[in-house]
Amino acid sequence: MTKQKNCVFKNLLVIFFIALYFITFAGDIDKAFKYLNTGDYPNASKYLYESVVQDPGNAAVNFGLAKFYFLKDNKSYNLDSANYYIKRAVKKVPLNPEDKQTKKFLTLGVRDYTIQNLQQEINKAAFTDVEQENTVESYQYFLNNFTDAGLLARAMQTRNQLAFIRARGKNDPKALAEFVKNYPNADEIKDAKTIYEKLLYEQTTADKTYTSYKSYFDQYPNGAYVTEAKKNYQDKLLEYYNNKHDLVSYIEFEKKYKDNPAYNSIQDSIYVLSTQSGTIDAYLNFVKNFKSNRNYKDAFEQFYTLYNAEATEFMYHKFMEQFPDFPNQERLHKDMELSKLELKPFKQGNKWGYAAQPRPDSLTVILSADYEEAFAFKNGVAAVRTTACTAGKCNYFYIDKKGDRAIAGNFNFASDFENGFAIAGIGNCESDSCKYGMIDKRGHWVIKPVYDELNDPTGGLYLVSKHDKFGFINQAGDVVISVKYNNAVSFSEGAAAVALDTSWFFIDSTGKQLFIDNFSDVSSFKEGLCAVTADGTNWGYINKAGTFVISPVYEDADDFEGGFAIVSKKEKDPKHRDLMISQRYKIDKTGKVIEKLTAPSTRAKKTITKKRTR
Repeated sequence: MTKQKNCVFKNLLVIFFIALYFITFAGDIDKAFKYLNTGDYPNASKYLYESVVQDPGNAAVNFGLAKFYFLKDNKSYNLDSANYYIKRAVKKVPLNPEDKQTKKFLTLGVRDYTIQNLQQEINKAAFTDVEQENTVESYQYFLNNFTDAGLLARAMQTRNQLAFIRARGKNDPKALAEFVKNYPNADEIKDAKTIYEKLLYEQTTADKTYTSYKSYFDQYPNGAYVTEAKKNYQDKLLEYYNNKHDLVSYIEFEKKYKDNPAYNSIQDSIYVLSTQSGTIDAYLNFVKNFKSNRNYKDAFEQFYTLYNAEATEFMYHKFMEQFPDFPNQERLHKDMELSKLELKPFKQGNKWGYAAQPRPDSLTVILSADYEEAFAFKNGVAAVRTTACTAGKCNYFYIDKKGDRAIAGNFNFASDFENGFAIAGIGNCESDSCKYGMIDKRGHWVIKPVYDELNDPTGGLYLVSKHDKFGFINQAGDVVISVKYNNAVSFSEGAAAVALDTSWFFIDSTGKQLFIDNFSDVSSFKEGLCAVTADGTNWGYINKAGTFVISPVYEDADDFEGGFAIVSKKEKDPKHRDLMISQRYKIDKTGKVIEKLTAPSTRAKKTITKKRTR
């Protein structure tokens, strides 16, 4: 019985303290909300915190604290704290309307709607602040801590936009890769990936060398710009070797990059560089060393043409023996047979043709008389024309002994071939200007047709004129002595006369002046002597030191030939003492008169030069 009384006592005591607790706690909440509603924030804070300590999960207390921190006239205004407590209050929603505590909450104005509405207001206020800050970090913070679904969607969208702008602004593919990784659902993902690929390509290939393009498609075989990188690689690789532009580099390319689309053009470059001199030795060297080059057959043909420039049976036989692997054996045999054929031009009416003359009293017509003009075969070809010449233009071309064109193209002037070369001219001498150069048996311009005059070579040099100036070039077309003189005479015995203004002097094959004396008019050195006049009236002969060997006492003086020269002097007519005649004499190299000649004649100025005409 005693035990039962004690138990009942204890239970009553517990109920008493619980009731006392709720009465006290209820009184604290009432005070808290009273002070909160009247703006007494210090007391409101005191009772709210006392209440939350006593019951941390109480919806009304957490609502009150959220409201406390959300009221802007409160010095303790803090959205983060307000959000913290409102989320704790929302956890209790929905409130149980049958619960006594809930009924108490209703008297304080705390119900599902007010809790949810306050949370919405806190979210709105926080989002407004975030919008003002407008940074990736502020939007991310909102996403991490706030709950409004609509605002969260807006925050995520704006955060993604700002993050994309930031990543793009760094102009770094790593930043864009990070964006793609961190924001996989962003609307900007497609653009980010596109820019990433572009930046990756641009930065990897920034120096635009063939090695950087290769590095790109090696590192990123699935990259968006692999096709472009491979094309640029091929182009830049070719450009690299083209900039070197030397035979060694092209040969290296040919060996290392057989699959490159430019392989054929590289082989062509090897061909061009190897044979750019155009010499027979250059083509022979190519034929010997580049058998796999696609230009091998053409090089052999070019070599064949130059080797057999004189088109003689002997040379064809020699070629056959030395080069049995020549690809065009049919051409070789036909040319050999034609070389045996001796053809001479003959005239029939007003036309010309070609015939063989097996006997002095007979002609066998080989090429019918269809030509307006026809010249002798030299080096296996002959210059002909089939149309009449106009005042300023002719149309010459070269044929072989079959009557076929041997060289492509027509020429206004076409000289005979000698040793495989011929001087040729183009243009219209009346409407524009005639230009002269030199071709080989292939029709290639060995000396380009840029000269107003081109004379036959003497001493290996060609006298040329251009824009009324004269100079000298070699057979390769290189200017050896500047085209700067007002007039010039071809080289003879290692010396040539040139004029600046009206004064003549002599130079050697390097352009160096032989001696200081100048002359009014000159001829050419023959047999060691040259006729000159210092005053334009009296002629004498000088040696290569510029010394008069024969005094200038003649009104005219021809070149020496066979040890003698013809000169003339003004003398009184023996029959008419009051008259003067031009008496001619034959003299030796000392000036001694060997013979007095009859039939005096006048002499034209020696240095007059003319453009070449047929």
